[in-house]
Amino acid sequence: MIIRIARRDIIKSWKRSLAVVSAVAVSVALLEFGGGYMDGFEDKFYKQAVRETGHIMITAPDYLDRLDLMPLTPNLRLTPSLLDSLRSFPHISNVRPIFRYGALANSPDRTLEMQVIGSSVEGLSKIYERLEKAVVDGRFIDGANQIMIGKEAAELLDVKAGDKLILLTTNVYGSMSAVEPEIVGIYHSLNDIENSTFVLADLTLSQKLLGLEGRVTEISLELTSHEYVDEVLPIVKNSLGTGCDVTSWKENQASLISMLEISKIGMGILSAIILIVAALGMINTFLISVLERLPEFGTLRAIGLRSSQLMVMVVVQGLFLGIIGTIAGLIIGLPVVFYFQAHPFDLGEAMQGIQGIDSLLWFAFRWDTTIWITVLGIAIAIFASLYPAYYVGKQKPVDVLRNIA
Repeated sequence: MIIRIARRDIIKSWKRSLAVVSAVAVSVALLEFGGGYMDGFEDKFYKQAVRETGHIMITAPDYLDRLDLMPLTPNLRLTPSLLDSLRSFPHISNVRPIFRYGALANSPDRTLEMQVIGSSVEGLSKIYERLEKAVVDGRFIDGANQIMIGKEAAELLDVKAGDKLILLTTNVYGSMSAVEPEIVGIYHSLNDIENSTFVLADLTLSQKLLGLEGRVTEISLELTSHEYVDEVLPIVKNSLGTGCDVTSWKENQASLISMLEISKIGMGILSAIILIVAALGMINTFLISVLERLPEFGTLRAIGLRSSQLMVMVVVQGLFLGIIGTIAGLIIGLPVVFYFQAHPFDLGEAMQGIQGIDSLLWFAFRWDTTIWITVLGIAIAIFASLYPAYYVGKQKPVDVLRNIA
């Protein structure tokens, strides 16, 4: 009977019911929009920044302390047995030997200072999969003595795919060394630094140029998921002993992690404001509805309906309206999330200057986020009905009927 009366009152007071449903729907749609944005930012963080630096980094002792200078020493000896050993660890999807160093890129017309990333063909394809998709001239590196450069650098150097380019740098012995690889591809990155200063080079070319045949400055391990880092990290450390520094992405990407956490806090505060404003509006609407129906409630009490049953009836109305409003909000919010998941948008300068990240951002749909927002939408409507329900429950039938008379 209580459910039937609650349903009848929702239909009878359809204008006020519509106001509550609208408040819930708008709140849920905004929360779904914000949740999709944050999930997309987190997805970008793990797919680009973490993946491109690796989940676990292996270097010679003290190398990381001098990484900003891109030193050639200390370095690691790269052997087939070491690579096989690393590939045998659980949850390893890719082992990537890496060089990072500075060099001068010389064309017949101009010289540019460049940052070179040298790795195996497989490693470069895994690390820079997004740049492989961004090739605008030529193709991605697939063999020895090959390099790729950004579109802006190619324009400044006046070169194109198929041309030769001289790379000049100081090798590990302190003398000048040069190679003349072929530019097999030119990419257009949405990261300005990459587009103008990054060179991707194959591993053997880098080893020859630096005088470090059979050696590398880093070995990066990519896992099947970042969630396995805490499990795999101690295994790698114990296996390699004290001859190497083994660190995780949590240490190497501390600044980006802080940025992600700050963004989550900001989104949490914004979500709380949305919920508070929605709750106040709904409480006001419920309370006005209750006051208008006090004579009806007094009559129901007079014929034997208990105060607890009246309170339950008001809360049930809140539940029904919360469910309807939440469904409406999801119908509004989810298509927006799916659209921006399929169509990333460019944040421009807001994402520039961060190595390993371009300026594209997309939304991401996650079931756990949507379920949590669904629970919040229904819960806020129930919460908003609690005080009006309490107000109804404490009224005495005789007082209500006396006021009617």
